[in-house]
Amino acid sequence: MLEEEDRRKKIILASASPRRREILKLLKLDFEVIEPKNCEEKQFKNPYRTVIDNSIIKAKNVYNYIKEHSLKKQDLYYGKEFLIAGFDTIIYMNKRYLGKPESIEQAIGFLNIFSGRVHKVVSGVCVLDSISGRYCFTTETTKVKFRKLTAEEIKAYIDKEDVLDKAGAYNIFGFGSLLVEKINGCFYNIAGLPVVKFADLLERFEFNIIG
Repeated sequence: MLEEEDRRKKIILASASPRRREILKLLKLDFEVIEPKNCEEKQFKNPYRTVIDNSIIKAKNVYNYIKEHSLKKQDLYYGKEFLIAGFDTIIYMNKRYLGKPESIEQAIGFLNIFSGRVHKVVSGVCVLDSISGRYCFTTETTKVKFRKLTAEEIKAYIDKEDVLDKAGAYNIFGFGSLLVEKINGCFYNIAGLPVVKFADLLERFEFNIIG
């Protein structure tokens, strides 16, 4: 059993997201983080094309970094096998992307738009093998309905939580959970890492999270 564990490929999280990091910790995975550098993300009219392309771009960015640092025996990644996981998550409503707010005023505007309505959280996931370069990808969609919020509730939320680094200006793992009335789909997808879809992709590379 120990020898099998030693041969098991390690996960590389190609993301700077602390929430994705926390989810992988909850899954008790052996992983390390390599943030994509100089990675230009794209945006298309089709949200699914957007998240698929960007998750692949991020995984390939880290793949190229590993290749550059595994050419010699003394290199950190020489001879090692990894599964690189790239993700991209967007919030989409009425054919509009709502990303990280650029100001408190815009954050308040986002929450007003969500109030009493349903929006979609769409994620792309790409898993790439560091040795063969083969990769697979998929998407996940979660529908989130917000409670009807008053101006006072929105202001109280903005005062309690840092919203400028969060897509849609809310954090489902934090105080923002009180804004949500109903979720249809994967809960963890709202934080950017759809667990079941991710596990399914890993199994295509003979990596089973549970077993």
